[in-house]
Amino acid sequence: MDNKVLVYDNQHGFSRFLTKIFGEVYDFKIFKKFDNNFDFDSFENEYLLAFFVLYSEKNLFDFMKIYRKGVPLVVCSFNEELLHQFESITDINVINTSKCKQSLVNEFQIYLYTYVEV
Repeated sequence: MDNKVLVYDNQHGFSRFLTKIFGEVYDFKIFKKFDNNFDFDSFENEYLLAFFVLYSEKNLFDFMKIYRKGVPLVVCSFNEELLHQFESITDINVINTSKCKQSLVNEFQIYLYTYVEV
């Protein structure tokens, strides 16, 4: 297994940000949605970490497809009310994406260094 990190971002704002800042070190696989070709059975063996960017409740259906699949999961959103719902779930980490750029870099870096070996 290498240093693959899944990024679900249907608007590609944060996936571009992550790739620009950390792309030389980590192998980001970007998804706008999970189609029929996505292999959920090998998800745990293929990825070391998943960032799931939630823009609205509509994204929750795809989120449920990867939740509890054995890969550390970080939910990212501007929606503080939505994030608050996830904070009480012990196996989900959250990032409030309304923070300044340097704070976001620091938070993403913490999760990458914690879960992904370089």
